[in-house]
Amino acid sequence: MAKRVLAVGDVNLDLLFTGLESIPGAEQEVLAGGLEAVVGGQTGTVARALSRLGLAVSFAGRVGDDEHGQAAVRALREAGVDVSGVIVDPAFATGTTAVLSTGRQRCYVTFPGAAARARRSDVTGEQLSGADHLHVGSYYLQEALRPDMPDLFREARRKGLTTSLDPGWDPSRRWGADIREVLPFVDVFLPNQAEAASITGTDTPEQALQALAGAGRTVVVKTGASGCVAAAGGRVRRLPAFPVRVVDVTSAGDVFDAGFLYGFLQGWGLAESMRFAAACGAIAVSRPGSAGVMTGLEEVQAFLAATVEEGEGQ
Repeated sequence: MAKRVLAVGDVNLDLLFTGLESIPGAEQEVLAGGLEAVVGGQTGTVARALSRLGLAVSFAGRVGDDEHGQAAVRALREAGVDVSGVIVDPAFATGTTAVLSTGRQRCYVTFPGAAARARRSDVTGEQLSGADHLHVGSYYLQEALRPDMPDLFREARRKGLTTSLDPGWDPSRRWGADIREVLPFVDVFLPNQAEAASITGTDTPEQALQALAGAGRTVVVKTGASGCVAAAGGRVRRLPAFPVRVVDVTSAGDVFDAGFLYGFLQGWGLAESMRFAAACGAIAVSRPGSAGVMTGLEEVQAFLAATVEEGEGQ
């Protein structure tokens, strides 16, 4: 039976400006080679990717009562995600993020809207009881949910769920210490290198791992083109990224998250889960925009089989 995942957090509209020669500074203008409007949000992308890998995924979050909200719900549903837990909030517009991407660099401007209005009461005991795993994304964006996040994770643990958290970037750059109240209840923590350094006040991924690992927690720090480094059970492992032609890195971190969580939920070891996640990330960066979400488990397996034949990853 497929593992059941409850994804709680943000889903919104992404406006992807791709093919930029550089990220513009103040008073500058650059031309984009492409423009795509897709359904995104950190949690929404993870949910879609996990569902395409064959897990039973349900989503809890908020969208506005508008066309963008309808599109978000439709995209989740088309990916096989159960959207019965999505709340349509007429008080806020659906969140929107403008993504400026050169392919290897990106920056974001986000209007959080309804994506930041999810509350603890939106997640019912019945939803938690119907899941094997809880994943929350964009912690620092979850303004209304953050004060009650420890209670949500604590209840998930009481009900026997495993848990994961991706902090995302803190737009305020305060990196509030409240996240440390949640971490004791997190089984898999998935920051990128910049986020891990900012949360811990350290300079290297290895130092961040040392500060964040503990209490049986698995910590995976995504280091972009360098790959990833992870710690679990007192062991540290490093894995380089697969060598692929990079087209767009926009969805890579979220798709990587889904790959790692897939392996974790299958009971794989750390090395195997990291390698599978790296393959998912490699597929993501080799395509623009929404095409970065893999089509299914078979695509990732085929990618890994091809790298073995070519002598990679050995």
